[in-house]
Amino acid sequence: MKTDKKIILVFIAAGITIWFIDAIIDYYFFYPGYGTFLEILILNVPKHEIYIRTSALILLVCIGFALGHYIEQLKQSRSQLQNVFNNVIPICITTDEYDIINTNESYDKIFGIEKKPDYSVKCYDSRPGPKCRTESCPVVQVFNKGNELYTCESVKKNDDGTERHFIVSATPYRDPEGNKIGIIETFQEITPRKILEKEKEKLIRNLREALEQVKVLSGFLPICASCKKIRDDKGYWTQIETYIRNHSEAEFSHGICPDCAEKLYGKYNK
Repeated sequence: MKTDKKIILVFIAAGITIWFIDAIIDYYFFYPGYGTFLEILILNVPKHEIYIRTSALILLVCIGFALGHYIEQLKQSRSQLQNVFNNVIPICITTDEYDIINTNESYDKIFGIEKKPDYSVKCYDSRPGPKCRTESCPVVQVFNKGNELYTCESVKKNDDGTERHFIVSATPYRDPEGNKIGIIETFQEITPRKILEKEKEKLIRNLREALEQVKVLSGFLPICASCKKIRDDKGYWTQIETYIRNHSEAEFSHGICPDCAEKLYGKYNK
């Protein structure tokens, strides 16, 4: 069991001081001819004075032990709470009047809060946005709507024009009697996820635009059995290469196959 030793030493010193003061009072007022001051102080103390002084000293030492243990436990609890509060996730405590009453270091670094004595900072001044003082505001949702947990998305614009995105979770901040006196907000950054989502949306948009530009031939095509022209939707007959060029991304380059070359220019080949 850890105990604050300084407190114990203070109470022991207080007990010794009381012993000394009691000896002075006895020497000058209650036992003027009993002996020297040193005798009344230590060497020849009256019996009932020994009981009184010893009881006072023991009582003060016990109080010192109890108070020292309580203070040590209080220090440990405060240290643990401070370690939890000052984690990597930004935390902000706000009243129902939109006053920021406490923040951790992560919040101060991101939103630039400058803590000063007797200086009130409004949450909408610290991180202004379209949800401020509307139905979607976490303060309104927790106090007026009675939500025990409310989440929303928040965006912070940096000086260089970039944005940082956060998921805000708000819960009630209560006094020792359990009354709501504010809200506790945590800010989970989702900027990398937002960047990936934008890249995904851009890729999907590019694919859709590419698909819209692709022309696909499908269905039955009426084609002349003799000249091989194709009839389009308007009833006009066009060359097969012209029709395919107009309805797809294909381009034609003309050449001649071996059979046609033999048929047309066979005598020259011989």
